[in-house]
Amino acid sequence: MTGRRTDADDLCQEAIARAIEHADDLRDGANAEGWLFRIATTVCLDYLRREQRVRGSTELVDPVAFEQVPAPPADPEASTLLRDDVRLAVIAALQYLAPKQRAVLLLHDVCGLPLSDVADTIGTNANAAKAALHRARAALDRARGRTDVDVPVDHELVERLSRAFESRNIDALATLLSDDVWGVVDGGGVVQVATRPTFGARALLRRFANLSRRVSVPVACRVVLLNGEPAVLATLPSLGGAVFASIHIETRGGRIVAMRVVRDPAKLAPLQEVTH
Repeated sequence: MTGRRTDADDLCQEAIARAIEHADDLRDGANAEGWLFRIATTVCLDYLRREQRVRGSTELVDPVAFEQVPAPPADPEASTLLRDDVRLAVIAALQYLAPKQRAVLLLHDVCGLPLSDVADTIGTNANAAKAALHRARAALDRARGRTDVDVPVDHELVERLSRAFESRNIDALATLLSDDVWGVVDGGGVVQVATRPTFGARALLRRFANLSRRVSVPVACRVVLLNGEPAVLATLPSLGGAVFASIHIETRGGRIVAMRVVRDPAKLAPLQEVTH
């Protein structure tokens, strides 16, 4: 719901506090899980209404060392999200949805609540919840850009990308990119990066060449599991292994079709423990 681990931690504590405070409201035989969902959802929606912040076009979310994302079912329901879907591309796109749309999508497609329970959780009726779910799925598809991607990402391409970045081999990187690849770098307003997404392999390669010239110290890269998928973690050995960037890609047909790079120091700080 928030895309930021610190906010999630704070809201989780607030939800627990509210549940304890109102524990007497839970009558014998009541659905405790549904009651907790209502509390947690209300806490999140209240927070997002207070925040009312416009996200920048290059703003991503916190990369997190989650467990492996389950493989998609052979015949999935018309669901935009997979159950337990924590891929960075999906979480980042969710942040562009209206808060209530975000809640409906997560409650139904990820948490598995039937529409009647979703409606009860957000204080509406089942027909309105169904309409909100339809709008949320369409909005998420638009925010994603393209959804015809490998789930999970092609591990071999991530490995090859890691080697190309570490060796600063532009030719090797060029062989991995789809012609219509696009990329975005989140510097958190602290690290100087492009202020807009980059479209096309040629433009992306130019960005990489410019970065390679600016960063004169050696960069070490390795593949780690972030947000349930293999991603590249770049560190600076000369600075004690400080995390320089996390690189998350989407793949299709043996090529990289999207690249999301996190360089925001605040988002990367918790990943320091992954390097050891």
